[in-house]
Amino acid sequence: MIRKAIKGDLRVVEGLFESIKSLEIDIFKDYSEGKIYEILEYVFASKYDRFSYKNCMVYEKEGEIKGFYFAYHYDEVEKIKKFWYDEIISYFGLKEDTIIFDYDEVLEGEFYLDTLFVFSDARGEGIGNKLLTEFVNSGESKLSLNVAQSNNRARKLYESYGFEKECEIFIGHENYDHLLIKRK
Repeated sequence: MIRKAIKGDLRVVEGLFESIKSLEIDIFKDYSEGKIYEILEYVFASKYDRFSYKNCMVYEKEGEIKGFYFAYHYDEVEKIKKFWYDEIISYFGLKEDTIIFDYDEVLEGEFYLDTLFVFSDARGEGIGNKLLTEFVNSGESKLSLNVAQSNNRARKLYESYGFEKECEIFIGHENYDHLLIKRK
């Protein structure tokens, strides 16, 4: 079943940490894995971060979370940035320019799929497709996501759902294609 996440869905934090760690982003050069995990737990429990439980949908089977996604509207970006820079930076004693990801991943008017993750023990069961279908069927008029240019398998999946390349975006250390579905 797919449902809205709740604060107690801490397995999501495990997957989010695994996903972020695999990208080898700069925050791992400056802070310990323990501190980053603690930050992710905090922001997941918050109401305002991009990785808040409020922006998360989970796929649950037999009481266990098997996958999830985070999505938010472009209109929320300023509130999300403000929360990070006004609360997270000071609360965790981070350098002022510390971020997990840039905030320019989503463009005006879009409902953005930030992260889609399936736990390794559940891969191959169609859970990613089910979560992506849930996102696509959200009723939003302008859906977007980014896919690494090197990830042809994921690109083909997204294109099969109707996503088309809009532009290119540089995130972390890699070029991404910004894909979009526009509806009337």
